[in-house]
Amino acid sequence: MDVDRLLKQTLEALGVPVARLKYDGKAKTFITYQLVVGRDTHFTDDDSDAEEFTYRVDIYSKSDYIALMRRAKTALKSAGFFGIVFDPEVFERDTGYFHVPVEIKYMEV
Repeated sequence: MDVDRLLKQTLEALGVPVARLKYDGKAKTFITYQLVVGRDTHFTDDDSDAEEFTYRVDIYSKSDYIALMRRAKTALKSAGFFGIVFDPEVFERDTGYFHVPVEIKYMEV
């Protein structure tokens, strides 16, 4: 399974809408994600043995989202994602959403 599909399925299993880059729905809680970088790694004789992907996942909610954050971290780790970093949360006054950016990594061998 490719990493994009794995990430989308892992996030969808959390029970909230999930979209790449932009969500156009009306849900009070949703998640977006985007690929930040994919790079070759683990070189042997000038050939790459693996590719490391870095994604940004954004959790948006108009209510308490701490339980969703914890479930997301557990699910992502179980799916093989690592280097999970929750960046500072913000409140977006214009939309009324709390926004939590998350950086994650995945190694595809």
